[in-house]
Amino acid sequence: MFCRPFSCLITFTVIFLVTGCAVRPRVTVGQPKPPFKIRVIAQSREVVLRQTFPWEQQMMGYFKVLKPSRGHWQMWYSGWDVHRKDDYSGYLLYAESKDGRNWQKRLPGSAKNILRGTGHPQRDGIVEQDVFIVPGTAHPYKMIYTARDPEDDNKEKTYVEESADGIHWQHRKVLWNRKHDSQFSVIQKDNRFYIYLRYWTTVKNRRYRTIGRAVTDQDWNVIEEPVNIFTADPNSDFPHLYNPAASNITSDLDLLFPTFFNEATNKVRIGVLYTYRERPFFTSLDLTGQLLEKEKNNWAIVCPGLIPAGKHTYWLYYYATNMVHSDYDKSGRNFSYYRIKIKIIP
Repeated sequence: MFCRPFSCLITFTVIFLVTGCAVRPRVTVGQPKPPFKIRVIAQSREVVLRQTFPWEQQMMGYFKVLKPSRGHWQMWYSGWDVHRKDDYSGYLLYAESKDGRNWQKRLPGSAKNILRGTGHPQRDGIVEQDVFIVPGTAHPYKMIYTARDPEDDNKEKTYVEESADGIHWQHRKVLWNRKHDSQFSVIQKDNRFYIYLRYWTTVKNRRYRTIGRAVTDQDWNVIEEPVNIFTADPNSDFPHLYNPAASNITSDLDLLFPTFFNEATNKVRIGVLYTYRERPFFTSLDLTGQLLEKEKNNWAIVCPGLIPAGKHTYWLYYYATNMVHSDYDKSGRNFSYYRIKIKIIP
C-alpha cells in the first residue's frame, strides 16, 4: 500500500527533517516526531572505481563495500564482458583498498580479480550479492546471492555461503528455491538476520517491483518468510521500487535508499524509506540531484551498508551509468562507482 508522505523541510544547510507515513496499517498514520535528520555533505563525492578490465567492459553492477579494520577495505562487485547473455554469464569480482577511495582490483596470487564465474557461455556466475560480517565466528564473512542450480535443471535459487577472509568461500546452501532479482540487504539484530529483498505485487494483472523483508536465525533457518513491506503507488510517476539499499542506524531505525523507477519512461529517482521499530515509512526525500550532480546518468543504485566516517557521518556508496535500464545488453555503457558523505542524526 502507498501512503502519501507528509512535507519535508529543507534548510540552507541541506538538512532534511523527515516526516513519514506508515505503510501499515492501511490507515495513514503520521510520525509526530521525525526519527532522524539527513545532511548530504556538499563536495564530498568521490569516484572510486571505473571499468578497466575486459570482464567489466559490457557493464558493472551491484557492489558491496566493507571496512573490516582500520586501513583495510574490501569490495565485491559484479561485471560482464561483451558476450553478456544474461545475469549469470558474468563474474563476481574483488578489490581491496587502504582508504576506501583508491582501489586495487586484485586477488592474492592471481593476475585477475575474478572470484566466481567463467563468463559466456557457461552462465555460472552469481548475482544480487550482499556480503556482511558476523564477528566472533569461525567464518565471519557471510554472503547471500542468487545463482542457477546445475544439479536441478539450472533453476534459479537463493544461496548463502560463508568465509574466513571474504575470498575463500564454503558451506554453500540453498536458502530459498526462488530468485530475488535485486541486491539483498542483510542487517543483523541480536541473533537474527533481517533480509531486505526484491518482491512483487500485482495490480490489475500487472506486476510491480516492491521491497520485501524476511527474517532468519544466524543459521539461516527461516523464521519469517518474505513479505511486502514497501509498495509504491502504481498510478504515480515512479510505480516501481527497484532495490532496498538498507542500512542499520540504531536498534530502532533502518534506512533504505531505493531507486524509484518508471519502466515506461526509464526515469529514476533515488529516495529514502525507513523502518522504525519494525514499522515501515515512506518519506518525500529525493537525493537524485545530490548524488548525480547533474551528470547525464540514466540509472543509479545505492549500495547497502553505510560505512561509518565520524560522529553521525557515513560513506554512502553507489553506482551510476549512462545505461538506460531496458538497454543493458547494448555496448558502450559507462559505469562509475562513487561514494559521498552523509550525516544522519537519529
